[in-house]
Amino acid sequence: MPGRLAVSLDAFELPPGCRVRPARPDDAEAVGRIRVAAWQAAYRGVMPDDYLDAMEAGARLDGLRSRLAAPGPAFRVLAGELDGAMQGFIIIGTPRFDTAAAVAELCALNLAPAAWGRGLGQALIAAGLDAARGDGAQRMGLWCIEANTRARRCYERAGFAAGGARRTTDDLTGHPLTEVDYWRNLQSLL
Repeated sequence: MPGRLAVSLDAFELPPGCRVRPARPDDAEAVGRIRVAAWQAAYRGVMPDDYLDAMEAGARLDGLRSRLAAPGPAFRVLAGELDGAMQGFIIIGTPRFDTAAAVAELCALNLAPAAWGRGLGQALIAAGLDAARGDGAQRMGLWCIEANTRARRCYERAGFAAGGARRTTDDLTGHPLTEVDYWRNLQSLL
């Protein structure tokens, strides 16, 4: 799929065997499994090995199931399937950072490593943009670990632009990680 994604999911050509749908409470285990596999593959050498090796797919699933049972603008998870199996997810919602009104945050985008490069990430982003716009958001922002060049290229391909802000936080792993911000205007999804 060459070029940048500049349209909504309605106009986006889904890859063969791809489907995007709202996540359900019974998807919680898959979300945990995909998150751990994605992080262990993407962040080896970026995050401490002991942190990545200690990740548990079953951590905090009860809370996730509860949130999946009541989706809404504050927290929405969309599941991405390839050939009938869940291979990725996107979480969008109310920003966890100070910002203007009518802004949504792309909180997480995780794909099983076997799904990388198959168009599922772009399909999930397109669906997330549509959902946020449907919830009244005019812009979407996100923070991406600066060293994650694969993710940064994915967001840029989806029409996000670097905002120029950087922050260093140790909230995620207990070790400092530098993040950069990206922004996307949702009014251009016509």
